[in-house]
Amino acid sequence: MASKLRIAGVAVICAKVALVPLAFDLGSDIPFVVAKGALSHALAYVLAGVIGGLLILYRRAVVAVSMLHIAVAAFLIVNIAATVFAADQILALYGAHGRMVGLATIADGVLLYFAIVLLVRTMAEMRYVMVCGLAGSLVVLAYTLVQFFGRDPIAWGLPAGFRPFSTFGQPTSLAEYLTVVCVGTAVLGLLDTSLPRLVRWLLVLLSVAMLAGMISTQTRSGLLGIGLAAVVVVVLIWFRHPSRRVRLWSLGASVAGAAALALIVSFTPLGARLLSTVSLGSTSASPADENSPQLEESADVHLGFYRIAFAMVQERPVLGFGPDNFAVGLPKYRPEGAPPEVQQGLTTSAHSWVAQVGSASGVLGLIAFAAVTLGALVVALKAGFHPVAWTGAAMVAAFVGVGLTTVNAVSTEWLFWAGVGVVGTMTARSLPDPAPNPGRQHSPSAKARFRGPRIVLALSCAVVGVALALTEINALGASRAAHLAQVIRLAGQPRAAIDAGLRATELDPLRAPYWDQLGLAYVSANRLRDGAAAFARASTLAPYDIRYSSDLARAYIGLVQAGDASYAAQARDAANHAVLTDPNNPQALATRALAMAVTGELSEAVPSIEKAVALDPRAVNTDMYVVAEQVYRASGRYDEAIALARRAIAVHSGPAQDTVQIRVELARVLAAAGQPAEAVKELDAVLAIVPNDPVATQLRNQYRSKSTGP
Repeated sequence: MASKLRIAGVAVICAKVALVPLAFDLGSDIPFVVAKGALSHALAYVLAGVIGGLLILYRRAVVAVSMLHIAVAAFLIVNIAATVFAADQILALYGAHGRMVGLATIADGVLLYFAIVLLVRTMAEMRYVMVCGLAGSLVVLAYTLVQFFGRDPIAWGLPAGFRPFSTFGQPTSLAEYLTVVCVGTAVLGLLDTSLPRLVRWLLVLLSVAMLAGMISTQTRSGLLGIGLAAVVVVVLIWFRHPSRRVRLWSLGASVAGAAALALIVSFTPLGARLLSTVSLGSTSASPADENSPQLEESADVHLGFYRIAFAMVQERPVLGFGPDNFAVGLPKYRPEGAPPEVQQGLTTSAHSWVAQVGSASGVLGLIAFAAVTLGALVVALKAGFHPVAWTGAAMVAAFVGVGLTTVNAVSTEWLFWAGVGVVGTMTARSLPDPAPNPGRQHSPSAKARFRGPRIVLALSCAVVGVALALTEINALGASRAAHLAQVIRLAGQPRAAIDAGLRATELDPLRAPYWDQLGLAYVSANRLRDGAAAFARASTLAPYDIRYSSDLARAYIGLVQAGDASYAAQARDAANHAVLTDPNNPQALATRALAMAVTGELSEAVPSIEKAVALDPRAVNTDMYVVAEQVYRASGRYDEAIALARRAIAVHSGPAQDTVQIRVELARVLAAAGQPAEAVKELDAVLAIVPNDPVATQLRNQYRSKSTGP
């Protein structure tokens, strides 16, 4: 019975390492994260049931002892404490919707570690797990190549030449996965002499293929992962490999491999990205700040997030803001003059495991995570020459190396715990059976009486695990309903969109994005009061995200514009709340400016919109510039409105369709300023971009009659 239950647990581990990388659902509002998170958590429930059943049946005999258990348990305990004292406990427990790396996912990873250590007992079982993991990686790699060559059968709506993301949704997450698998297969193929030579060659070739896939993503952090893993493997070989010839060979091979990799990378787009990380100044006689070395924009973005994370650690040094609470601290410490990705929107990842763990669980979390990482490497070193344990150590090193400058996500977090688990199961020892007590011997019939109830309890535990796994269907159903609500709302079916939005909030009432989708559906049906109630619920669940308070303010603004002036104070309050929450976010400032203008407070609207424009010099947020034109037009400042609109059109780097509303509003300003002929020219430009646009056509006819009048 116990053997069958344990084998079932091994099968679940195999399913997890094979299927989680592959899972995505086009019907979900976030196709990759939700599907992977739901599947991973469901399998974790099953594993918990299996382990619980085995502990009930055999107690001490199931336990495998390793010093790693202490560090892993400490990391989990620290994160539980960080969740209890988190800035946002719901967010800490479940994680941000687009990333899902809250306490639930941390516990999922820790459980995977213990499952591998406790359930995988033979080398044959370990190889089954590895084969399943490699089978999944082959599918991931195949889809990567399909995307790289532009043959993707799924229309993702992305521009030509996009970086492959395969089944992960993000090129960086894909690169992290491919790097870890590349390192693992390379170490196993080169060092495990117990494998047939053909298998070893195939593993090395697979490693090369994974490296090529990583390079195709143009992710620079992959090179950090390979470099750190190479250092760890060379150290392991140098100190613990029994062959002196292999030790010397490892040094030469590492140097030659580094040179070969540098040569290959230099002829790929990845090499160009790597070289552009820091731009050196020219030798011209320009100002000193123009000649000094400048960070490439994505590197500057990372640095901005690291500064924010450091500020968060300074505020809460012991336990941090809570798991996956980076989004809570970001609005508070968002600086002025940062790159657009930092200045606008709500990024939920600190783009580094150091910054993420530090901001999430403070110094204690960093110490515990470092203890797990270093513990795995030390245990692998002390174990002597053990290729499989060294494979796990190399995978851990690769993950840590890539993660130094990469976003974390539910799609890749399990890699770290799987690597630590491989080290743990290959080096752990079982507890000895307790010595029999002659005074407490039980007869065979008595043992049978004890064993029967334990079997029932063990099976019940496994059944409960399966039952809990089925609850993840609700999470997936809510995500699909929210996505459906958005799709049919945009298709002009507001009543059906409301029904779908209600279903999403019923299945998962603690997700703010679902309430926001419901609110947008109500607004599309012109049910502004119901929409405001939904937006208020979203804002309550995620007060740190000004998108919801901005939507709430705009719903109230709509009611005011519809003639109900009683909502003016609520519109101003919601807009002010957005600015207080995120004072350097252009969207929050633009919402406040609009609320103040509509409610007759133009003197308050102008400073807000001026600051918003100053924070968005590249005109990334085109809606904000439309609001600016409206505020300036209402204030009679036509020249400033015209100059601002033309500058926004000139500097905007996105599609021309994004500037349509700016041009339409510019035409209104020009007409108000007594320049109907210029207004017609702007509307002609709009119609060249969007032929037969009804608003532009109507205004064009109206202004043309004025420009050609008597």
